[in-house]
Amino acid sequence: MPGSGRGGSERYAVPVAVIVVLVVVVGLAAIIAGRNSSGSSPSVSTSTPPTLQPISSIAARQLLSGDASRFDGGVGGWSGAGATVSTSPSAYRGRHALGVTGNSGSAVAWSPRVKAVGGDRYVGSAEARAHGAAGQVGLRLRFLDGNGKVTDTEPGQQISDSLTAWTAAAQVAAIAPKGTTEVQLGVAVASGATQLVDNATLEQTPGGSTAIVGPLTTRGSQILDGNGRPVTLRGIGRFGLEGGTQTPLPTNAEIGQLKLWGANVVRVSLGEQKWLATSCHYESDYPHVVDQVVQWITSRGMVALLNLHFSQYGDCGTPGLTPMADSPGSVTFWQQVATRYKDNPLAAFDLFNEPNHVPESVWFDGGTVQVNGQQWQTAGMQQLYDTVRGTGAENLVVASGLDYASRPPHELLNGTDIVYGAHAYTCPNGPPPQCTNSSPYDARGPLHRWVGFAKHHPVLVTEFGFPDGDDGRYNASVVAYAEAHHWGWCAFAWDGGTDGLFDLVQAHPASDGTTIEPNSGGMPLVAGFARNTAR
Repeated sequence: MPGSGRGGSERYAVPVAVIVVLVVVVGLAAIIAGRNSSGSSPSVSTSTPPTLQPISSIAARQLLSGDASRFDGGVGGWSGAGATVSTSPSAYRGRHALGVTGNSGSAVAWSPRVKAVGGDRYVGSAEARAHGAAGQVGLRLRFLDGNGKVTDTEPGQQISDSLTAWTAAAQVAAIAPKGTTEVQLGVAVASGATQLVDNATLEQTPGGSTAIVGPLTTRGSQILDGNGRPVTLRGIGRFGLEGGTQTPLPTNAEIGQLKLWGANVVRVSLGEQKWLATSCHYESDYPHVVDQVVQWITSRGMVALLNLHFSQYGDCGTPGLTPMADSPGSVTFWQQVATRYKDNPLAAFDLFNEPNHVPESVWFDGGTVQVNGQQWQTAGMQQLYDTVRGTGAENLVVASGLDYASRPPHELLNGTDIVYGAHAYTCPNGPPPQCTNSSPYDARGPLHRWVGFAKHHPVLVTEFGFPDGDDGRYNASVVAYAEAHHWGWCAFAWDGGTDGLFDLVQAHPASDGTTIEPNSGGMPLVAGFARNTAR
């Protein structure tokens, strides 16, 4: 969850009274020397951000071929609905491109119909270039049933293209509804405008994800599955179990939808105040609720990454986002949680969400912090790790970095099977113009400092997102950057609703088996999850 009160929505806000931080550390300002070194901090790259390679380069079925994709010999069976289609000698590659001229307000050129399967994942891509005047172009997916009836149309994000260069259109991604027998890729243009399109692809992969075999371990910079093979964790955080909000609890059907999208990890936000019997906020059935969610996730072959998201200072303190895990509460929490789930090889433990406003010595060893005029004792990452291992648990452990998990530590935890968690936000409170970041859609800014560190240590981007569900550019950049560096990633957030700034879905239907489709912010994730079926 975006830290420091970030979130931009009441649903994501820390409860009133929770933390105005801030922190004075007593007697622990210097970082303790002599521990393991973490590696260098590279400078920001100024090269072009990486782009996600087509999934056909890994494992997918390409549904458009020949002129339907490249247009060198004609329009390839494409037809216009409120649009005129033709060929143009100005091509991205080869001899010709498809020209699409809008004749009405809902002008779309549609590819030929191709066979499709309900429940499979479809990802459409294309290169675009303006003709005559710069404009906007967007991709579409259209699903049809056995009677040729359109059952669903999924619009991708509109982007501005250029008169002077080819631009990659925003990928459109969706899960085919039940009963689907055919699918089409569409290109939408404005009325009166002409766009050139080339290198159109429509790729199909099976819905879901390949089941992960546990237990998970690490070697060098890699995470390994139970067979000793490298595995990349790609998923979404399920926000809502930490408390303090009106977020609905997860359901079995909802976890099934995450699996259908293709996630192989679900990061589950927990609150120690609801778990600990000594807390004034204790809920006696809370561990059983967590049990059920963990079972729903791991029984589907996904990793349940249990994250200590909300903590509290003192048994009756206000729960929420704190600068560091509290002592002894967080220690007791991990004693009990690790004991409860240590025999589940697909359970993993994310020790503390977003350490902030503490020096590295406190991050490592714990220490005294001052919050709202009071001094409190915190537990460091090493103590939390040792607590987990002290239960006999050998599960994978994630330790978030410093400054809201935005930078890696210089000193490493002593232990094994440890992954370091990075969080990446360019606009934590709202989209531009509220956000004044000069590069709001570029993941290099928040992630570049992890590159050198990750050459030697496993890194998982455990949180990232953009506060506008209609804009997927930043999420696409994070996914591409993580994939280029062989890191796993877990987006924020899936929370049973659609009104939060960081939501990734169009709607949450009642449990009627209806497919939940991504919004523009979620589409890069669905496209990226295709790699979870590649072997």
